[in-house]
Amino acid sequence: MFLLIQKYKYTPQYEYISSMHWVVLFTCILISFTIIFQILHIYYSNQKTSKEKLRYLYLAILFLLYNVLNGLLPNTSLPGPLILQYVITYGISTFMCIYLIWYLYQEFNIITPNYFFQVKNLTIILSVSFLLLFIVPYFFSYSLNSSRSLFLILPILLSSIFFIYFIKIITKEVKRQRYFKIQTYLGLCSILSIVLLPLLTFFGDFQPITQPVVSAAFFLVTTMEINSYLYRLKNTHTLKLNVGRQYNFTNRENEIALQIIKKNNYKQIAQNMFITYGTVRKHASNIFIKSNCASRKDFIKKFKK
Repeated sequence: MFLLIQKYKYTPQYEYISSMHWVVLFTCILISFTIIFQILHIYYSNQKTSKEKLRYLYLAILFLLYNVLNGLLPNTSLPGPLILQYVITYGISTFMCIYLIWYLYQEFNIITPNYFFQVKNLTIILSVSFLLLFIVPYFFSYSLNSSRSLFLILPILLSSIFFIYFIKIITKEVKRQRYFKIQTYLGLCSILSIVLLPLLTFFGDFQPITQPVVSAAFFLVTTMEINSYLYRLKNTHTLKLNVGRQYNFTNRENEIALQIIKKNNYKQIAQNMFITYGTVRKHASNIFIKSNCASRKDFIKKFKK
């Protein structure tokens, strides 16, 4: 007995400020620095703020909210019903996943013919299932664990089917340049990170595993953005001027402009970028209008070194 008393007497007792794991905290710090950098980049940019920059900023904010809220909640010391905290965390998590899907649809110019996987319909399906399979069962059983398990069955099935569908859509064309292959693989890996969220949550709340795995999707998208920037930087030597900055081209228009300068035809560009022939023509038309060129030949003559 004396030895036990001495053991507890001299054993230091630690009190943690919050339930957030240090791995999650480190992830939040990295994302916060990214947000600050992007805000400064937008603020000090000489050219008009593009939709792509804001789209990436919103994505970073959503991932930060996901990590902060899921790192601190649920917390029984907070006032109000515990289910309200689950509604907040699950709501943010679901919206983040849907926004990432929309982000990648925009990045790869995907217009899905599948009615089921359109962003609007995914939002409706997940919202209704959350209400019917989580909220309603909880008020009958008052069991958060059983309600959570019941709700997560549909997202697990849906995410698995979506991942297979996304692979088929995004890898349809294999004859691409190395840059576009890298972008494709990064996009696929980011989707894989996201579809693991409901599966990992189903087996329990393991902060140091679940949240870093899911947050990997954001860092993969960040790698896509960096890769896109380096691609444009590497290929600007073929241009007489930085036409992207001068004429306020979007990222996609920049990539197409560089391929036009290399004398790739529209069919080759469509295969490289996984977009339709008509989409390439539409982007090319915008490029020629912005750069005051009458045609493709005129554009090449005007800007190629």
